Amino acid sequence: MGAKYKLLDLIIPRVHDLLPEGGVFVDLMAGTHAVGYALKSRNVIFANDIQHYSFIFGQALIMNSNVLSVKTRVLKDFEGISECLSAGWFSKTYGETYFSTEQCLQIEAIRSRISTLEDETVKSVYLTVLTNAMSLCQSSAGHFAQFMPSTSARIQSLRKMNLLDTFISKSISVEITQPKFANKVFKEEGISLLHRLTASNQLPKGSLVYLDPPYTSAQYSRYYHLLETVILNDQPNVNFKALYRDGRFQSPFCSSRLAPSAFKEVARGASQSGSSLLISYSNAGVLSVESIEEICRAFYHKIEVFKKPYAHSMQGRGVKKDREEIVISCSGPKKSAQL
Repeated sequence: MGAKYKLLDLIIPRVHDLLPEGGVFVDLMAGTHAVGYALKSRNVIFANDIQHYSFIFGQALIMNSNVLSVKTRVLKDFEGISECLSAGWFSKTYGETYFSTEQCLQIEAIRSRISTLEDETVKSVYLTVLTNAMSLCQSSAGHFAQFMPSTSARIQSLRKMNLLDTFISKSISVEITQPKFANKVFKEEGISLLHRLTASNQLPKGSLVYLDPPYTSAQYSRYYHLLETVILNDQPNVNFKALYRDGRFQSPFCSSRLAPSAFKEVARGASQSGSSLLISYSNAGVLSVESIEEICRAFYHKIEVFKKPYAHSMQGRGVKKDREEIVISCSGPKKSAQL
């Protein structure tokens, strides 16, 4: 949900226009790190996300320069794992919801085995693969905000998938690109991180700040709550039919009242650091594209808007074909905004 893999052909050329090779690319809300990963052989990556699952993904995919494959060790690391299936909190809580009980047992066994490993980078790679296997086997419409009813025609084939086999297969096939530079991964609220980097002069002038915020009123944290729980390996209080964990992050970008100020703070922080700004958005967002342009004009001399038609999945409720993915390119920081 929200990943930018299919839109890289729209985003990456804009990055090349604004940022030279070797320059610093700041991904404020990195999510699954699709954009940063595509740039890691060209640029220095500062990747950030408030969600812990994204921080672990970043350790595996962005910062990692030592463990580029686990295929030679995965069978040994998980030897006998099928004999270690024991029902714990996760199986008792989520059995026959997003996964079958058997799949939940497999998730718990894999997560438990990962916890016994010593190398933190290896652990981050396995955790990333585990969440990928979970996403492939889940009994939902494509996200973890709601699971399908037991009467759904799709659920039987998904419930029959062997999650352990999927995890092993994905671990054998994964090959991580070697980074060209020493990248950094953060776990902070994006606007706060930008202001901190700017105030401490840790962001070189001429960098590029990339903002890929949620654009609907639906808080994205609910789409990833199960990944967060498995990565953290905790036992949170859960609520509602979808069994959301308590304390999920609430983004100001999901509020029509708070979003203008949030966009303004990002534009201000990026401009003050002497950086260009690139924003991914939608023509069906909480704010209009014209409103975001107007906010950015107070801080940048040049604003360009690029569009691409994009069939938006309604996650089990059809496809919206009148959607456009928008990229707003902001260059030439105004000196008045840097005072």
